[in-house]
This record gives sequence, C-alpha cells and structure tokens, in this order.
Amino acid sequence: MVKKAVLLPGVGYNCDKPLLYYSGKVLTSQGYEVIKINYDLPQLDIKNHHELRMKLFEEAYRQSREELSNTRLNEADELIFVGKSIGCYVACLLHQRQYTHSRLVLLTPLIETFDLSPDGALVISGLEDPWADAKAIKKRAKDYNNQMIFLHGNHSLEVRGDYQGNLRRVGEVLDALTLFV
Repeated sequence: MVKKAVLLPGVGYNCDKPLLYYSGKVLTSQGYEVIKINYDLPQLDIKNHHELRMKLFEEAYRQSREELSNTRLNEADELIFVGKSIGCYVACLLHQRQYTHSRLVLLTPLIETFDLSPDGALVISGLEDPWADAKAIKKRAKDYNNQMIFLHGNHSLEVRGDYQGNLRRVGEVLDALTLFV
C-alpha cells in the first residue's frame, strides 16, 4: 500500500516548526512518505486585506502544484494533506482540484478555508488565534463532517510563557493526528 502525506506550511511557519515537524514524524511512523512543501512568497500584509490574501493563497497553490508535479500523488492508496494557516487553504484547493481521494488535516486554518467545503477534515484551531476567530471557525466548520479540536493558544497553538502547556498542546495535536490516520 502506497501512503503519502504532504506538509503545507504557513507564512513564517515552515515544516521545521513544531506542529508540522512532529506531524511529519508521526506520519512517517505510520508508513507515510512525507513530502514537505516550501514556498517563496512575497512579503504582503495579508492580515486585514482579503484581496492580497487570496493572491497569496493562489501563489502558494501554484508553487505547491509545481513542487508536487513529479510526486505521483494520484498513485497513493492513502493521501493526506496537512496544512498550517494558508497551507490549509492550499490543501483544500489541491483536494478539490486534483486529489479528491485525499484527506485533510487543517492546523489553525484561516476562515477562507471553509469557503472550499473541507468535509471530513481534522480541524485544530487556537482559541486565542488573532488570525482566525474561534467562534467564526466553529460556526463555519460545523457545516461539514469535520472533527474539530479547539485548544488554548495563538496561531501557533502557543501561549506566551507556558512552555509545558505548549508542549502538551503539540502532544494533543499529534494524538489527534494519530487517531485520524
């Protein structure tokens, strides 16, 4: 059985940061070949600018498609996209447009991600995330058959000065991922 997983980072949150790094380790231990995407994106102020955010999403999607062009993802019996922030949107676009047999893990998704109907996803979001209001995420995500987990923390699921808690939260994400796969 061929199992592949693709890690799709956010802006400023690459595949070597805890949530994606350890997700990759869990998936490798479960027999997945892990593919890490790296973007080369322009520095744009996207927090409160929807149009710029959408341009950045499309550019990240284009670069991801290019990096994945020789990976034979369609040959995978099991395919999982693990997105972080804008990577969640990219994961949903890849799922919709090319890899409908894939499953989705959405780590701290931005609200626009739910415009893409991410049905059946594992959604993990921070209750104090300044980039994505937890109430809005709950409202949008409930329209789909998603497993939703809300943890204390910011956009990286961290709380300043709470190092032990931050490690526990990463562990909770990995436990949920292990059950999901």
